[in-house]
Amino acid sequence: MEFGAPSQEGLFLIICMQCGHQNEGHNLKNCQNCGALLPRMDTSAMVRVEEESGQVKQFSEAVEKVRSGEWDQEQFYEFLSGVFERLGNLRAEIEEIIVENKYDEYANEEVEQGLQGMNCFEEGMQEMSLYVEDGELSHLDTGMQLIIEGNSLLNDAKRLNRSGRKDLEEQWGTM
Repeated sequence: MEFGAPSQEGLFLIICMQCGHQNEGHNLKNCQNCGALLPRMDTSAMVRVEEESGQVKQFSEAVEKVRSGEWDQEQFYEFLSGVFERLGNLRAEIEEIIVENKYDEYANEEVEQGLQGMNCFEEGMQEMSLYVEDGELSHLDTGMQLIIEGNSLLNDAKRLNRSGRKDLEEQWGTM
């Protein structure tokens, strides 16, 4: 893991510069091994995101159910249809907010990242739907890769959003 990176449990891992011990926790000041002062970093602009969003985890679990034989192609199709509808409705709401508030005029990079992320999710679901047609498991793997890529792009959009908010707060005071 990298210095200061969130661990899988969402705690921070800080490596001691004195002894190299990997300290895991929140708000650690001293090394749990040697007691040395731990390096500090400005985390105010950081966004804590899980490695997998709830949606990615849902897809991962669904793919596992298919692979284990717990779900057949029809059950997987029902799952995909439900998620596709929910995400489609969410996308429509987000696009409406973007248009109504002309958000893309002052946060173009964030909007582009978010829209690309949503596109990847949709492409991943379309790829996975090919499994329903032909039973080829490779479609599930390719679809998962696209969904993970989409999740990463959406996380980038969230980081840009928080960074933009911080910049506005610095310019205009607390919002």
